[in-house]
This record gives sequence, C-alpha cells and structure tokens, in this order.
Amino acid sequence: MPGASAELRCKQKNPAPSRSGFSLVECTVVMVCVAIVLLASIPAVERLHQAWTLWTASRLVESTLQWGRFHSISANASLTLEVNADGTSAGWRDPETGNAYDAGVCNLPTGVRIVSAPSKPLRFFPRGNAAPAGSYIVKNGAGSFRVVVSPAGRIRVERL
Repeated sequence: MPGASAELRCKQKNPAPSRSGFSLVECTVVMVCVAIVLLASIPAVERLHQAWTLWTASRLVESTLQWGRFHSISANASLTLEVNADGTSAGWRDPETGNAYDAGVCNLPTGVRIVSAPSKPLRFFPRGNAAPAGSYIVKNGAGSFRVVVSPAGRIRVERL
C-alpha cells in the first residue's frame, strides 16, 4: 500500500490541465439560435409598433378636440373642426371668419387615417358644448379607435 499512496500524492500534485472557454462550434450554434429568435420576433415588433402608433394617433385626435373645446371656452367664441379629404389631418377654424388656427392642427402619423367623422364639421360653442355630437374613427393596420364627442362636449376614446 505504500506505493498506492505515493501514486495518489503524485496525481494530486500534477492535476490534468483544465480547458476553459467555448469551442468555435459551440459559439456558432449559439449565434445561429440567437439569429433565429430575432428573425421570429420581427413581425411581432412590427405589429407592436403599428398598435402603438394607432394608440398615439387616437390620443392626438383626443388632445386636438380638447384643445378646441378649451380654446372656445377661454376665447368665448365658437370653433369648428374640419378633417381633410384623405383623413390624414384635421384643423380648427373660426366659423364666423373662416380663419384657420395654426396651433390646433392635427397631423396624424404615417399610415393612420380618420376613416369616419360626423357629416357636418364638429363645432364647439363658448360654453363647451358640441354640435353635432359624434365620433371619429382612427384606423391603421393594427386596428381602430373611436374618439367620441358627446353633446355636452365630453371626449372619450374607445378601442374597437
């Protein structure tokens, strides 16, 4: 047995050199897996971007309507909202003079349109009430939102 313990001591003093790190094959496999996951996630990111753009555009229409309501109350004058023919922008006008308000122009992001609006331009009166009451439907490839204006001038946004 004395020879066995000497042999054991020899093995403990000279352990086999350790190999740390990754081989080229292992690194390549990991990189291919990461590339596949990234490629699979691109459509989801695009849908998320469209949904976020639509949500932002609906809030932009809401804030434009709020601006018009507050401006008509503070100026003690009526305002009308006119949506352009292709539905990509809307702006406020003084119904008496026809002058446009540059501060109240709403330009929607690319790919988003107002597809439905009341048949007559919306008009806010000095007390904040609106006529005709109605809704604006904002739409893109991700879906649509409805921005509703009540006769009392209250504004809310609904997902369709």
